[in-house]
Amino acid sequence: MGVATLEGFGVRLIKENRERLNMAGAWLKAPKCWVMFCQTAGKLCLMVSLCLYGGNLCSQEQKVIVVVGAGGSDDYQQQFETWADNWKLATTSAGELGPEFVCIGLEDNPAGQTDFLRLKQELSSQQDATAELWLVLIGHGTDDGKVSKFNLRGPDFSAAQLHEWLIDIKARTIVVNCASSSGGFVGKLKHPNRVVVTATKSSAQRNFARFGKYLSAAIDDPAYDLDKDLQTSLLEAVVAASSQTQEFYQQETRLATELAMIDDNGDGKGTPADWFQGTRTVKESKVNEPDGFVSNQVFLIRRGTEAKLTAEQREIREQLERELESLRQNKDALGELNYYQSIEPVLLKLAKLYQSVDSEQPIEAQDSRNSVPPAEQGK
Repeated sequence: MGVATLEGFGVRLIKENRERLNMAGAWLKAPKCWVMFCQTAGKLCLMVSLCLYGGNLCSQEQKVIVVVGAGGSDDYQQQFETWADNWKLATTSAGELGPEFVCIGLEDNPAGQTDFLRLKQELSSQQDATAELWLVLIGHGTDDGKVSKFNLRGPDFSAAQLHEWLIDIKARTIVVNCASSSGGFVGKLKHPNRVVVTATKSSAQRNFARFGKYLSAAIDDPAYDLDKDLQTSLLEAVVAASSQTQEFYQQETRLATELAMIDDNGDGKGTPADWFQGTRTVKESKVNEPDGFVSNQVFLIRRGTEAKLTAEQREIREQLERELESLRQNKDALGELNYYQSIEPVLLKLAKLYQSVDSEQPIEAQDSRNSVPPAEQGK
């Protein structure tokens, strides 16, 4: 996530940690070295979590647009409005410093306007406006075997149309489609600077989708902060919501008619949410690269040091964490000693980055959620 907790020992933020890293090679050759190393790792991860505990919330120029589609019935409409309220509550939890929030589809439009036109105009105004744009679609979807659409009050829009509206936006864009048949949006919206989440695996899953209910509740819930960095990533929330969705069908002894997908590597193929255990994939596809890395770096509400990073610093951090991820995936080929020697310079660069933005605020500065104490060991 925002802070690498790979292999359970995180980023070094204190000068003394350099000495511990330099000793790693010797430790790995000594008897019982693995136990000693893990004990030290746990302490270092705790230090990182505590250092990140302080800090104010910051929007970092985020904007969240929630679109509520046509309910079709009072029951569905009420559910969709509740889900939208959950997103608004999560987004506005940071107060004036939080992301800007816009909702389309609940209020009456000015004369001559439709939800279709409002959304198109809203997106056209975002070309240079934000560093990160969230678009959340709550409602029903349709697919006729050729075109996947999201149902609005008035004219609907297709996945291809949405792609055209988004194409000139420079900001990283997160599209969350909670509708039935939303799986058809994954391929159409593929883009290297875009994260796409859908409630269904394919456009053929046409029944009412419940995934949006669980995601709206999980998106900023500290209970799903798996690596205990005091913020919940999009990936963590999606995996939790998908699991709860599947549990619903099991408890009702019904055949599951939806499976959430996530695509954050821009290949337009996506990865089923049930392929993840925590934030790691436990299955590998033979036709596409795994997703999950970028969505685990994305947060609706950024906290602690994460909130203080500039766009440039966040890009550098992401590059360094990609290096760590690549090394982690090749750990067996590198061998244990070479692996730890290889990650040391990357971790030190990350430590320097976080130290440069670390505030002098005391640890007692809390975030606005009912956060849990940082764990001594990450994922």
